[in-house]
Amino acid sequence: MQVLDQSRWERKEIFDFFSRLEYPFYAVTLPVEVTPVWTFARENQVSFYYMMIWLCTKALNQVPAFRLRVRGDQVVQLDQTDPSFTSLRPGAQAFRIISTPWVADPLAFCARARQADEAQTAFLLGEDTDSLIYFSCTPWFDFTALTNEHSLDRDDTVPRLAWGRWYEENDRLWVHLSVEVNHRLIDGLHIGQMKEALDREIAALGSRNC
Repeated sequence: MQVLDQSRWERKEIFDFFSRLEYPFYAVTLPVEVTPVWTFARENQVSFYYMMIWLCTKALNQVPAFRLRVRGDQVVQLDQTDPSFTSLRPGAQAFRIISTPWVADPLAFCARARQADEAQTAFLLGEDTDSLIYFSCTPWFDFTALTNEHSLDRDDTVPRLAWGRWYEENDRLWVHLSVEVNHRLIDGLHIGQMKEALDREIAALGSRNC
């Protein structure tokens, strides 16, 4: 972890401007082609949901702005962020929140996520930390916009990602990916960089399927 020298930070004026707002949060929804993810998950018999979490976490960690957090008067740069995701077991009505470290191997991550998911019986284990990324999914329906619940805490700088049910277009599979961030740290430029990184990672995954 590194503490930023705000006196030399090129976004300092932007940060200060949005720090005056009571609600500095905003969200965008992006179409993402996920055919390679679906194919990889099916061929390796792993969860499409876990694979999307793995890919999105990898993409976000490639963009330094998504690893920034506000802690008191400081802005810190994390070395890595890890996923925290909702899970609803078949037939259940109440979901749980699972947190597990991100690892570089996608199949190893899926195995760890499944083990953590199956083992956890409580709604939430451990303390919530700002080193996480929050993930969710609505596999029952697609959406083109999404809002998230949270306290009106301007220091809440944890990104929130979610997607709906996949849909078909031109014989390809897509999802609408919602990305909610704190404008104190993340601009549209950074979301664009994350989307480019995610598309690259999905394409690289597709090359494994060949």
